[in-house]
Amino acid sequence: MASKDLILLTGLKISCIIGIYDWERKKKQSVVIDLRFPADIRKASRGDQIEDTVNYKKIAKAVITYVEKSRFQLIETLAERLADLLLDQFPIPEIFLRVSKPGAVRGSQNVGVEITRVKSPRPEELVFFSLGSNIEPARHLKNALVRIEKTFNLKTQSHVYETSPVGGKKNQPFFWNMVVGVDTPMKPEPIRQWIEKLEKAEGRVRTGDQNGSRTLDVDLIIWKNKLIKGRGYSLPHPDIGTKAFVLFPLLEISPNLVLSGTNKKVIEIAQAFTDKSQTIRQLTNGLNEL
Repeated sequence: MASKDLILLTGLKISCIIGIYDWERKKKQSVVIDLRFPADIRKASRGDQIEDTVNYKKIAKAVITYVEKSRFQLIETLAERLADLLLDQFPIPEIFLRVSKPGAVRGSQNVGVEITRVKSPRPEELVFFSLGSNIEPARHLKNALVRIEKTFNLKTQSHVYETSPVGGKKNQPFFWNMVVGVDTPMKPEPIRQWIEKLEKAEGRVRTGDQNGSRTLDVDLIIWKNKLIKGRGYSLPHPDIGTKAFVLFPLLEISPNLVLSGTNKKVIEIAQAFTDKSQTIRQLTNGLNEL
């Protein structure tokens, strides 16, 4: 049975600049921070060693240091940024955080916000798909997203981009493209098999024309940022550096990911992209407008 142990860190009273009024931007006020996060304390209880538990003294010091230097207007913003900081810096999978501002509202003893946040996988731990369609693209991309969400833990997605066809017939419709990132333990081969079934379900008919019109085209482009050579494919996908319809949606959602095998960030690859024959523009509302 999974541990339900919790570590509590409550009543941290810290002075900082917080508030929207002029006087609040000049005079420090007190906020009170309460934290709660899961931790399996059984090993620490057996060995009685601080190394075997989450070091809450270090967490408290990090909270105090950050909050004292902060200058937010809203306690909502302070809570969100503090949760992000702690999840990033410490080995805690989830955090409950309360930020209170005593006396902020006349007649009220306290005003506060409570949030619970879960640690998200880092970009290098995600699996990325490139999606494209130029036959009823809104319908097929929407259907693909629904199926992806049912199968994987969808973590991030780009806007939809309208892109010019590359290499195929010049009079065919422009494509709609996007990139999504998911969290999944599934290996590349089963993912590729799943993609083939998805494309088939959306009416994809494979012909000898690799650049022709299609209802849905889905490519596995990154698998946890590992270098992989499979039968008939390689990861990261070589199209990332040469195809605007893959590169720029990926740039939107993961600009600082250093691609394995290149030692370059996605943003650096995008800055070096010079093929002006490939046109691409972000659709303002994309799928949401239909």
